[in-house]
Amino acid sequence: RSLAGLGYQETINFSFVEERWEHELAGNPAPVKLHNPIASQMSVMRSSLLGSLLQVLKFNQDRKAARVRVFELGRVFLRDPSVPGTDATVQGFHQPMRVAGMALGPVEAPHWGTKERAVDFFDASGDVEALLAPVKPVFERAEHPAMHPGRCARVLVDGQAIGFVGELHPRWRQSYDLVSAPVMFELDLE
Repeated sequence: RSLAGLGYQETINFSFVEERWEHELAGNPAPVKLHNPIASQMSVMRSSLLGSLLQVLKFNQDRKAARVRVFELGRVFLRDPSVPGTDATVQGFHQPMRVAGMALGPVEAPHWGTKERAVDFFDASGDVEALLAPVKPVFERAEHPAMHPGRCARVLVDGQAIGFVGELHPRWRQSYDLVSAPVMFELDLE
């Protein structure tokens, strides 16, 4: 509800994704592979929500949407040999819930009384602060495979890293043929 109140629209995506996304956007060289994928391009389980959101954003841009705000709440799939097999877990795999958002285009919908300004890193970090309120996050310079090296921060709460916020790396912006660089965040929901 908080993200919807900030102007984001929820999207629900498959948990199986393109292997290329895992390598490029998540920096995951060994994603969890499916034995029997529903399509050849959806052959691995996601370890990040960012690839799916980038696909949704690209789809909207290709249909001439000038302003896009999307978020997803979902599970990611990480190898972890310490996870036991139970009724609620799969042995060797950690499946945490994450929340991620992506924004592209003007900060506000067009209006005659305001000057148009493109969304930037500070807008995305402000959205993260609003989402976490009243808890006060701390942002520290960091690197993430999907994000611009100088426009990325790790999000900390009580000294514990809970995610990242930043701008899409120029290499991926060019690769995905986007008109401008979207800003994004991904947080551990718990």
